[in-house]
Amino acid sequence: MKKNNLKVSIMLILSLLILYNVALDAGVSNSSAKTSLSFPSDQPSLEDLIVQSPMTIDYDSDFESYGLPGEGSAVDPYRIENYNITTSGDYCLNFGGYTTKHFIIQNCFLKTDTNYAIYLGKYQNMAEETVVILNNVIISTGNDGIKLNGGISSAINDNYIVSFTGGIDIRESDFTYVKNNKIVAELGIHILDSHGVIIHKNILDETTGIGISIENSNGTSITHNNCSNNVDTGILAENSLDLIISNNYLIGNFFGMRIVGSSNSLITNNHFESSTSYGLSMSLSVGINKIYHNAFFDNNLAGSTIQALDDAGDQWYDEVLLEGNWWDDFTGSTGSSYTIDGAVGSEDLYPLGYVPVIFEYISGYLSFVMITIFLAIPLAVYIKKRK
Repeated sequence: MKKNNLKVSIMLILSLLILYNVALDAGVSNSSAKTSLSFPSDQPSLEDLIVQSPMTIDYDSDFESYGLPGEGSAVDPYRIENYNITTSGDYCLNFGGYTTKHFIIQNCFLKTDTNYAIYLGKYQNMAEETVVILNNVIISTGNDGIKLNGGISSAINDNYIVSFTGGIDIRESDFTYVKNNKIVAELGIHILDSHGVIIHKNILDETTGIGISIENSNGTSITHNNCSNNVDTGILAENSLDLIISNNYLIGNFFGMRIVGSSNSLITNNHFESSTSYGLSMSLSVGINKIYHNAFFDNNLAGSTIQALDDAGDQWYDEVLLEGNWWDDFTGSTGSSYTIDGAVGSEDLYPLGYVPVIFEYISGYLSFVMITIFLAIPLAVYIKKRK
């Protein structure tokens, strides 16, 4: 009887967690396809901020000249916080690049009509691990919202950016972390000559050009972003190696994703839907890219019925799992392949018979951990009783 009760308890816990995970994932899918451009509720409000003139910080002594709190250390950085800096003819915050101290820009409203809202490294690259930009509203009608030169291992997180040109422009800044930003611009995020950059959980919806653009930047990770409804391309990677591009939503763009002159990359668990042209276009690769467990729905609306293009000869399946991608227009039987457009005659040899799960958040992994923990509790009790 006790064994039966134990089994019932385990099954009940497991069922509840699975139902929770399914419900959570359903909510994620709905929110991913339909993003809102409304002002984020957790961003600073103007009435709570201190009106401040534009700041120019070229040297460490300038932090003290402005009377900023903090000591400039990693644990107690100088804090540029809770300011309203609105200007019609200047940078809001301008850093020459000669500083060595740690600092954070947080909870500010920054608006300029002519220049960059935040320019870091105007004359030389910023020092390593000194830059954090967190939870600001940034509006720039004249140039990019944030421009960062250097500043290895910097962090740009949780900002709301509106720009007529670029949202975030990062150059020569390795291992920079760009997370959870919401950007409306001509070009959402641009990474150039930088390596090991992590672009995670950003919303780049309705740009007038490209959501995320990567150039000459190896080892970049682009995960869990929503790059939808962009006039040109959701994600563009050029001349970059060893990319990881996974769990992104690319809905309603002209091209969902374009990979040009890049190789040795993994493209998996992305959602391509309603692209005017191809959902995924691969060209000029100098080595093999692996593409599998992606979902393709109704792409190439203005062209042929084929949803992807490959002029380079990439691999559209995993050779160990023998699994490829989901194509909603695939009508072949088990064992037949899906033909990819392009001069090299690529094929997905193992089209999926199910739609792969695309996680915007890590709920699936969290649920797996929760399931493991909860199952371990009654199992441990059972083993102890047997002893």
